[in-house]
Amino acid sequence: MSCFATNIPTPISNRVVFVPNYVNVDALDKCLQDNRVTFISISTSTFDAQVEHKTYPRFLLLEKDHFVAHVDGEAPVKYNYEARNMVMGNFWLGRIQRVTSDLKQVNGLWVSWRPLVHYFAYEDADSLKSECMTLHNTVFEYANTDDFGVLAEIVKRKPHCEQKYFGVNKGQTYILVNADDVGQKYELSRLNLRTLGFKLWKETTTVQSLIDEETQLAEFRPNPNCQSGFKLRDADGREIADGEPFMLHIVNYENEPESDMNDEYDDIPEDERQFYGKAWVEAMTSTDQTSCFVNGALHNGTRFHAETIDGIVYIKNESRYLNTHLDPMDDNLFSDVGVPAKENRIQIHYAEDGNICLSAWSGRTYADYEWMGDGGGMITFGLEELYLDQSNPLKLRIVRL
Repeated sequence: MSCFATNIPTPISNRVVFVPNYVNVDALDKCLQDNRVTFISISTSTFDAQVEHKTYPRFLLLEKDHFVAHVDGEAPVKYNYEARNMVMGNFWLGRIQRVTSDLKQVNGLWVSWRPLVHYFAYEDADSLKSECMTLHNTVFEYANTDDFGVLAEIVKRKPHCEQKYFGVNKGQTYILVNADDVGQKYELSRLNLRTLGFKLWKETTTVQSLIDEETQLAEFRPNPNCQSGFKLRDADGREIADGEPFMLHIVNYENEPESDMNDEYDDIPEDERQFYGKAWVEAMTSTDQTSCFVNGALHNGTRFHAETIDGIVYIKNESRYLNTHLDPMDDNLFSDVGVPAKENRIQIHYAEDGNICLSAWSGRTYADYEWMGDGGGMITFGLEELYLDQSNPLKLRIVRL
């Protein structure tokens, strides 16, 4: 059984779903996780769960109107089919507890209490990548037409699916479409699918209201176009040469402590004390030296420099390039060996005061900064886009060394 006749990720060997001869898998709504499992036909007269556990500690068993999760040494758990993609995305990773908040138990059966969101994927769909296959509460279908009206009719024939809207994924582009008026379309990034899903479950939120909100937010969006001949400059307008060292000061950290030069700085060389009592961008070096998690920290900034390749300015620390992985669950700032692919690049923007702001390449939101306590904070690129104050993005001041 497969969702799509395309070049998709191969199944993972230890993930199996047993299918009795009385279950017609072709009649089931397809979901992305189907592409990561192997479906095995069985005869119920000879099937023995305990025997199968010797080979598969975890497996799923399909029934006519529900499916059952089997874990060796535990009681089987029943789910309705609407919860299938949600459960399959976490079951083999031992994270099934993550989805219980999205389910409720009715007569011993765990059921999804939210309508399924129907997505249509084209051959080059970003959602078909293995790392993007965790979109919960969804069903997917291969799209063979650009007529959204035809797609809307398919959704209307599935009353268990969300009837207000459906999703379309072509390449890196995701579109939410009003099922009653397919001319109403809202384009978004993969990072914001979950956030927008929660908003759309509310009766007051519609595709049109999202379009209206976007119109109001447009003036705060980054310019997606890369400027020709872009040069990195400090707040005074002086050009930063490639290889010239600098640090990145987080200037709009609201509660930045003052540098009082008290006893705790006695062992700090005087020429370095200017960096203490402020928030800086820091790259935390990994054990293998290839990848770093980049965040904000007090007193401990990382030395950076710029490198221009084919007219594009990259910010680096040592041999690593700043980038964003843009994972569905992780949109933080990273530093990795190797020039990042276009979709992982960081785009630099100038604020009116001469400081710089960051976004993902052609991204819709500026980087934001969340202080996590005395130890530092996280720099992210809009996983919860609709909750960001884009009128006050993270600003970084280049401090030459």
